[in-house]
Amino acid sequence: MKIGTGIYLEKLKENPDFYQETYTCLELQDFVMPSNLDENRNEIVEEYRAILKNYKGLLTIHGPYIDLHPTSFDPLVRDLCAQRYRQALQAAAALNAKFMVVHSDYESAAYYEGYEDYFLKQSILFWKNIISEFEALRVTVVIENIHNKTADLIKSVINTVNSPYLAACLDTGHAHALGKSLLTPWVASYGQHLQYIHLHDNHGEKDQHLSLGEGSIDFEEFFIKLKESHYDSVIVCEIFEGIEIQQKNLKQLETFLKIPLGVSS
Repeated sequence: MKIGTGIYLEKLKENPDFYQETYTCLELQDFVMPSNLDENRNEIVEEYRAILKNYKGLLTIHGPYIDLHPTSFDPLVRDLCAQRYRQALQAAAALNAKFMVVHSDYESAAYYEGYEDYFLKQSILFWKNIISEFEALRVTVVIENIHNKTADLIKSVINTVNSPYLAACLDTGHAHALGKSLLTPWVASYGQHLQYIHLHDNHGEKDQHLSLGEGSIDFEEFFIKLKESHYDSVIVCEIFEGIEIQQKNLKQLETFLKIPLGVSS
């Protein structure tokens, strides 16, 4: 299992040794910003290459999501989304990143009749049209739940597209605060499709990105279910705090996993 953190270039520069020595996976998040896909992409890639030239862990990237809607009614909006994903894919390939996280476009406020059928149909069409480009570069796309209430729609997209390079990312904080759902049903439903986890806590009202135990998520049952499912892929801690808080979070994670993580002090 790979234990990682979300990171961006300026934060990595503050203490590159800590991040490289502490985590076996780094999720590079600079490419969520449109400007970093246009004029700054090559510069960011080269800076990461220089800093991480001796890093032995796994690299992943968070793909863009700002104003992007792969299930939009407007084909021009869908085309823009595909273009942005392709730009991020090129960055991932240049960095030898193995995963790219993308957001589910599901909108819980869309109450019109037939919305979920439309969402499913358009999601499947979008990914069928572009997944071969990820397959060619051996980058696995993982779809992250945002407002989804259950795993059902994302799972159906993955099953229908049927590519080993399309899988699921379970975001614990989103499931709890935005989906208002327990975590264990997500793990059970996804099964082997679950290849990536965003781990953080909150109080069930908003997306706070707290360290484990600081909110109200029942992580005890969650990690029991993960063990039962033999999960052995990536866990990325999305704790946007300083090193002291990250160390505390990792110590708490050790207690749930019941394995030593070699946390730096």
